[in-house]
Amino acid sequence: MYPRPDFRRNLWLDLQGKWKFMFDDYEEPVEYGLNPDNYDLEINVPYPFQSRLSGIGDNCFHDVVWYLREFKIPSQYRSLKPILKFGAVDYEATVWLNGRKLGEHVGGYDSFSFDLTGLVSEDNVLVVRVVDRHGDQPRGKQDSRLYPRGILYSRVTGIWQPVWIEFTGRGYVDHFTVNADIDGSITLKAFLDGLIDKLKLRVEASRNGEVLASSEMVASKEMTVMLKVDGVEPWSPDNPVLYDLSLILVDEESGEEVDRVYSYVGFRRIEVSGNKILLNGKPVFLQFALDQGYYPDGIYVPSSVERFEEDLKALLDMGFNGVRAHQKPPDPRYLYFADKLGVLVWLEMADWGMSLKRENLEVFWSQWRNIILRDCNHLCIIAWVPFNERSEARSDPYAMFFISEIYWRTKRLDPTRPVVDTSGYAHVVTDILDIHDYSIAVDVSPEEFRKSWNEAYETREFLIKYGRIFASKIDYTSKPIVLSEFGGWGLKGQKPIIRRPVCYYGDGFDNVNDLLENYEKAVINIAKLKGIAGYCYTQLYDVEGELNGLLTYDRKNKVNRRRIREANIKAKEIYYALIGYS
Repeated sequence: MYPRPDFRRNLWLDLQGKWKFMFDDYEEPVEYGLNPDNYDLEINVPYPFQSRLSGIGDNCFHDVVWYLREFKIPSQYRSLKPILKFGAVDYEATVWLNGRKLGEHVGGYDSFSFDLTGLVSEDNVLVVRVVDRHGDQPRGKQDSRLYPRGILYSRVTGIWQPVWIEFTGRGYVDHFTVNADIDGSITLKAFLDGLIDKLKLRVEASRNGEVLASSEMVASKEMTVMLKVDGVEPWSPDNPVLYDLSLILVDEESGEEVDRVYSYVGFRRIEVSGNKILLNGKPVFLQFALDQGYYPDGIYVPSSVERFEEDLKALLDMGFNGVRAHQKPPDPRYLYFADKLGVLVWLEMADWGMSLKRENLEVFWSQWRNIILRDCNHLCIIAWVPFNERSEARSDPYAMFFISEIYWRTKRLDPTRPVVDTSGYAHVVTDILDIHDYSIAVDVSPEEFRKSWNEAYETREFLIKYGRIFASKIDYTSKPIVLSEFGGWGLKGQKPIIRRPVCYYGDGFDNVNDLLENYEKAVINIAKLKGIAGYCYTQLYDVEGELNGLLTYDRKNKVNRRRIREANIKAKEIYYALIGYS
């Protein structure tokens, strides 16, 4: 599959597969890494060296690693402009082509690229040096200890998303953002690069091969294109309709096509109104499962792209309508399948591991901004979540500023979606007030949980009961509340498929039936909570030693999917009946 289904060119060269590889524990001079004779290992890109599928499977600390790939440019592409693209490399990458340094990039989750015009020949040598010390940097659920355990997992270093070269003409579309509303209006902002004089940009929206709307303008570096499609079908989980979108650069004089990017668009609107979340102007009850984005053999990378789709289909089969992509922005192909299947996504940055210090603000924003710009065209994403569980905001004024500053920058960059400032706690300024609470069916019964919540909600006691989630004054009655982490339950006696200490929340249930009965009671009572707009169960599948998934780590059924689905359907019916919506 193309590495970016939402930004696709016909002419491209896949650089995934076997690369030369070496550990550089002595941190040798650059010349050492540029010499192909010094490489003693082979790695299967894009699997991190810690994974079995990489062909190496080394879990020890290696802060510096080198990659080398020799490749040829096909003869039919040599007159075109080559653009080298990296999906994600964790954490600091320096890149050389044919001995010439192309540049550097810092960030383990965002994409980057290099224009190779005038730098390629028939035979080429690409070298990448990666430094990953697992220090004060965004690293999500990667455990900085030698032996991962608990709610932290295996480390990832180096290339872990596709590497490829796209070929364009003299001018090209660098990136674009698009917002398509349910009234059929499309607002597209295109950012062009290269030689764009005497070029025109044509944008076409189509379905089933029929062009429904188009617009053509003289090309400029930054431009806004407006389209209107009549009689559109809105995109939703129940009807995930996608329309084709093409961006075409054409020479004004010859009419020759210089660049063409294929994408797609869906018409939907997401907003917050009082204590409700609205999708296409109608209340939507979020029924999510936590998705960590980990895989037994590849850690951050599945054994095949189809695994993305299989996970999301399993989610839908159990009656959920979305995921919290937790502490790891997903691969764009995952988001494509979510668009296609109609799965709602809260996209969360992997902020754990990074302190909220002054020197980290611009570093973090650079990475988070790149992720937003890369992924903002995906219909499935209905909320941006830059942080998770940042309790220091309650006592550190700069941490509070850090969180609020990123919130406002995110809102300015994408005003079309809600932003959750720091999921769970401690909220500074947020569009959705979400809470992490694992006490239900562990410390208190679901019925007692509901009664305590509703009594506290109607009094100032809610601020005491959940005081830890507030870092500033927020009127909890004016915002939708999502119980965005609950559950985490395990089964006594279950063994992990990867050797790790076992971890789950509470004492564990004696059997699957007890777990299912508690799930049924929990979601039915959650649906009756005052101010509630949704929930998220921890979690979709086990991860390493954390055995609290509805599926095992290798994605086998742990529970009866039908009963989970029926419970979710019942909870949704109760919620909509209580708010008077049918």
